[in-house]
Amino acid sequence: MTDAADPGSRRTLLVRRLMERRGQRDELVVHAGERSEPANNASGEAESRASDPVESRDERRIRYGDRQLTLFPDATERDRLDELLDEYPVFKLDAPATRKSEDGTVYVSAVADPKHLADFIEDCCRQVYDLPTGYALSVE
Repeated sequence: MTDAADPGSRRTLLVRRLMERRGQRDELVVHAGERSEPANNASGEAESRASDPVESRDERRIRYGDRQLTLFPDATERDRLDELLDEYPVFKLDAPATRKSEDGTVYVSAVADPKHLADFIEDCCRQVYDLPTGYALSVE
């Protein structure tokens, strides 16, 4: 996993990783913000977290695969996502394959070149998830 912490390097990292994944079946997973690490207990062992760190508001996750982005916004972030989609007409809300998505999961049709995908993901992190300018981004 590679990290980037400024807008230019984040976009470059995203474009490079998106191009590497062209034609592959596996998903690209973008982690944005601070990752939550399990706290150590009194004996120094890592405690297991009851919830997935993705549910933490410190880190956001975006998945990309088969020309579709999967995002996990809360209600306020969902409103901001709708506003962002107005700025990117090529990106549209999409129905999941099962026709019913889980609460808090949004699918966005993303038929675009790697540069436009990177721009959208960067703007999503900054505008929808309201992350600071220097947030860390990593891609798996």
